[in-house]
Amino acid sequence: MTVQGEGARPVYDGRTALELLPPRECWRLLAGARFGRVGLVVDGEPVVLPVNHAVDGRTVVFRTAGGTKLSTMASWPSVAFEVDGAEGERLGWSVLVSGRAERITDPAAVREVEALGLEPWAPGPKLHWVRIVPRRVTGRRIPRR
Repeated sequence: MTVQGEGARPVYDGRTALELLPPRECWRLLAGARFGRVGLVVDGEPVVLPVNHAVDGRTVVFRTAGGTKLSTMASWPSVAFEVDGAEGERLGWSVLVSGRAERITDPAAVREVEALGLEPWAPGPKLHWVRIVPRRVTGRRIPRR
């Protein structure tokens, strides 16, 4: 997994002037966000779908029904997951996780993630658990002027 360096002082992108967030801050923001978006390729086209999620260690988990997400991830497990937030007028942040999606099917592992208390927001049964194992985690913040 590739992550941005931890440092005492903020690091800024020289091209965009955005603050580059250290890994600890990225994971804090991921854990505190209520929902995110998973990006995948469906029939050759990019698709971004909202999900509510939880952080489990250094992975992201979510529940879903059978359908587009599950069938696509079974054949093409590379995904992106993004959360963002606003911190006031013209202030905000974004965290992007790029990695591999895998179904959680082991009964003991399912019990562990069920203990996280993640309840789906969308109606209908969401019987399948998915874990995103990061290869890269990056975050950016629009700094105060």
